[in-house]
Amino acid sequence: MRWVLLILVLASSCKPRPSTATPELTYRTFVDALQKGQAKAAWNLLSAPTRERVTAKSKQLAEASKGLVRDEPETLLFQGSRPGTITTITQVRADESSATLSVTSSGGTHEVKLVKDSGKWLVDLSDTL
Repeated sequence: MRWVLLILVLASSCKPRPSTATPELTYRTFVDALQKGQAKAAWNLLSAPTRERVTAKSKQLAEASKGLVRDEPETLLFQGSRPGTITTITQVRADESSATLSVTSSGGTHEVKLVKDSGKWLVDLSDTL
């Protein structure tokens, strides 16, 4: 009986952390998805305001092009996006609902905003679109 209890305790401590547990982990997961060409996975790590803005812009471009440009928000946002390997991530500011990270990669250093929504950290690009 003690062995069963010990195994259960050990198994519960080995659960992988969700990719949205911290702002840093969320951003690393987001960049990893982009580097692997996994647009859907990266899209799912974006905040609702970011997805809404890109969706509206995609629809606008598709309508203006009379069908030459397809209404595909994920493709529009991530087309040609292959960020460099992350060297360092430093948390600049954070509270319960938002965080700002300073990210250094082969492409230079920039700040990234993340927001917490329903207990998950999400990348928020809405101010930069």
